[in-house]
Amino acid sequence: MMTAPRFVRIVVALALWACATPPVFAQGVGAIGGTITDSSGAVLPGATVTLSNPRGSIGGNQEAVADARGAFQFLRLVPGAYTVKAEIEGFRAATQENIVVNADATARVDLKLEIGTLQEGVTVTGESPLLDTTSALKQTVLSREVLDSLPNRIDVWSVARVIPSVVLSKVDVGGSESFLQSTATVHGSNNENGFLIDGMDVSNLDGNGTGAVLYLDPYAFQETNYQTSGGGTAISSKGGLLFNMVTRTGTNQLHGGAMFSGANHGMGSANYSDAVRTQLLAGIPDLARAANPNIVPGADILKIYDVGAWLAGPVVRDRIWFSFSAHDQRLDQYLLGNYNPDGTQVLDDNLMWTTAAKVAWQVTRTAQLSYFDNLQYKLIGHRNGGGTFAESRARNLNDKYPDVHQVKFTSPIGSRFVVDASWSRFRADDMFGQEPEVKAGDISHFDAVTNAYTVALPTYRDNAMFRDQVLTSIGYFTGRHDIRFGYQFIDGGEKSSNWSTSGMRAVYRNGRPDSVNTYNVPITSTSTRIPVAFEPWARDHGVFIQDKWTPTRKLTLNLGLRFETTYGWLPATCRPSTTFVEGQCFPEITGAPDFKGIVPRVSAVYDVFGDGKTAVKVSASRYDQPITLSNVQRVNPLGTVNDTRAWTVCAAGQTSGCDLNGDLIPQLNELGVSTGFAFGTNNRYAANLKRPVSNEYNIEVQRQIPGNVVVSVGYTRRETRRNIGVKNVAVPLESYIPLQVTEANSGRQVTVYNQSPALRGKTDYLWNNYSDFDTNFNGTDITVTKRLSDRWSMNGGASFGKTVGDIYATSTNNAQVDLNNPNNAFRQGVIGNDVPWSYRMSGVYELPYHVSLSGTAQYYQGFPDTTTVSVGNNTVALTQGTQTLTVEPRGATRLPPVKSLDVSVRKNWKIAGKSFEPRIDLYNLTNDAAVLGRITQLGPTYLRISNIQRGRLIKLGVNVEF
Repeated sequence: MMTAPRFVRIVVALALWACATPPVFAQGVGAIGGTITDSSGAVLPGATVTLSNPRGSIGGNQEAVADARGAFQFLRLVPGAYTVKAEIEGFRAATQENIVVNADATARVDLKLEIGTLQEGVTVTGESPLLDTTSALKQTVLSREVLDSLPNRIDVWSVARVIPSVVLSKVDVGGSESFLQSTATVHGSNNENGFLIDGMDVSNLDGNGTGAVLYLDPYAFQETNYQTSGGGTAISSKGGLLFNMVTRTGTNQLHGGAMFSGANHGMGSANYSDAVRTQLLAGIPDLARAANPNIVPGADILKIYDVGAWLAGPVVRDRIWFSFSAHDQRLDQYLLGNYNPDGTQVLDDNLMWTTAAKVAWQVTRTAQLSYFDNLQYKLIGHRNGGGTFAESRARNLNDKYPDVHQVKFTSPIGSRFVVDASWSRFRADDMFGQEPEVKAGDISHFDAVTNAYTVALPTYRDNAMFRDQVLTSIGYFTGRHDIRFGYQFIDGGEKSSNWSTSGMRAVYRNGRPDSVNTYNVPITSTSTRIPVAFEPWARDHGVFIQDKWTPTRKLTLNLGLRFETTYGWLPATCRPSTTFVEGQCFPEITGAPDFKGIVPRVSAVYDVFGDGKTAVKVSASRYDQPITLSNVQRVNPLGTVNDTRAWTVCAAGQTSGCDLNGDLIPQLNELGVSTGFAFGTNNRYAANLKRPVSNEYNIEVQRQIPGNVVVSVGYTRRETRRNIGVKNVAVPLESYIPLQVTEANSGRQVTVYNQSPALRGKTDYLWNNYSDFDTNFNGTDITVTKRLSDRWSMNGGASFGKTVGDIYATSTNNAQVDLNNPNNAFRQGVIGNDVPWSYRMSGVYELPYHVSLSGTAQYYQGFPDTTTVSVGNNTVALTQGTQTLTVEPRGATRLPPVKSLDVSVRKNWKIAGKSFEPRIDLYNLTNDAAVLGRITQLGPTYLRISNIQRGRLIKLGVNVEF
């Protein structure tokens, strides 16, 4: 385990190289900087440098004076194309046009002035360097124009699939996964991600707050920015993949557009082999097969379309601008392997609409104020709530209604100071309700062999989310130093309700009774009668300082330090009495957690030849891992928990713990003894608990070669330390009794450990920092990027790496995480969606006659399997109930490799200043059918396919702009 002194020593060592973090801090703006010299290379201090934007955007017309080093800088520029002009008495003026500015990056512009008169100005025709030699931030920026050209443009996850080092948990085919987020993994981390709008966090508040409830819509924004490492100190604790969306800002020119893209049932292709079809047929439930003997398994898309429009322009020319967009998306498709008792296939029905609006005001010549709103409604009609398979009624009716408001202000104070202030309000309701067919008293049925839910789900919930945040900073620019001080405040919480229609889940094994889980939540048929049960809250403060220092023209140094606090609490609350638990009131919980700490982040960028075309970048960063509401939710006395009670086929003379009347429906008088509820009151934290941290080290070499191509090779090591794990100290390791058994469903001989009967139901979960849960990632990324020139552009690369740690660490089941439970075998191994190798590429080629061809391709190793066996009551009656055992190291077997190729062809007509562009998109062009999911529990369904890559899909569309 890396100690704090060791980390500090590494930081200090790297500080000798120094550091560079982006001066704009993921706030949705970029910068232009460079040096003015004469033809001999001597600097020209005092040169006047003028910035202009051809379209007349906010902040697009500025003037600066080169300092004593001949250096100049324009900060906080909205993304777009700019022109820079330099002039000084006795020299010809020089102008560089079409300088592309992206968010969170500095575009370099070095201008040489020849001796002559000002009137003899020249326009530089060469491209400016493509490298950012002031920042170690690793990011991929996709502008609105680039996104419109690619086939994968529907959601932020399908776009991310083209980025080397990013691994997604799902394979999207033309938008098939666009309504249910993929888990993104970057450099071994999948639980530190963040979703941002102009640098302000809009992630959800469940758990550690790294998922999305607002589905960021690329169509609503000017840029989509993916940041993978090397972030600056002003960014929040999250050190994983940051999805930063840059808002569209209007200009003096009125622009707008509309789009449509879609496909119907006849535009998809079947892609499974006879062998796969045989497996899929074997998984059809007997009731469904009896009702429909001619079932044809598949995952057809019935309809998918999206339609949108946007408009942007001036309200008052050169003073106030607006932008607005609206987007409507629909998807209906069948779910592979999921059937209803009447023989119909389960429908996955989805809709989502999104609006975005922004007003920007040039308050003074230099001060800017803007307001942005993003409103969304999203409905998933039949969302899976657990298990590999589920019929239509045993699913969630999930609707979301998030809304974001943001206000931003920036203004210089004199010539050396600049003030930035941002405020954001995020509100969302996320309802996981029951389907209309589910009635009061319906008992959830789950078959542990077929992994299928029927009748109903065990519980339902509704989470209302709230977050307010403020980010302010003061920048001081003098000579070689750009110093910034800042403060960040985040206040967030949830108001949550949980309920059930019966309070029970009946567990079967191949249709035979096995056990019953009972729950501690209120029993009702509708959420409208359930008041708010609990309100977890958390409050974060962050204070940061960083100095971007350029001691020489070639070396940029940046030293950053951030002090953070997080404090969680839960107001006093009461649990109502139910059939299975007694009512009880609980006092307020405070200080869960109460963390304070300092995190350093340093990096260095060395411009090897001083021409902006070869750079060596080194960084070392520490991130406090996101906490949000996870710690306080863990000790929540009203959190949803369950016990296990025997309920089997009755043996001769048996009078309890079995199906006495043989109707396969549990009755209260048939239930066995409870194993006990793991209430939040049974969880406690160690007195010396510390906040988990991630340490990340990067070294990268970048080189721009002829043809506007940049080649990068980088190495990353990422460690997580002080991770929080649990031991049930009421049931010590030595109290378990080993039993050699032959599991009834698989015939596998295993050793299962039975809890001492004297300790039945005993729980005292101590949560602490355990080194057993440390993780380590080592990997290499190779990327090649070509800016559009000579009619083509390209972005691609290869990634290689491995992540190891505790395979149970992320489980929400305390008993499975429990370090005292010997049934948790093969703990150390590859974790998460570990992919040892992957190759990705995307590109655009402009054919004659205004025809464009674009495509994306990926090929990567499949995810690791976790092979298990489930020891239930039909094998042996254990004190603690059913146990799931891992029987071999994780990753001993893997899913097969995944490959996909998507292509788009567009034809553009321009008529009287308007653009009309029909297109055809082809997804999974080669009609591959990679296995994406299968049952890994030993038994009669072992390796039965549960999901495959969807077949080829053809979509037609059109874009219109003016």
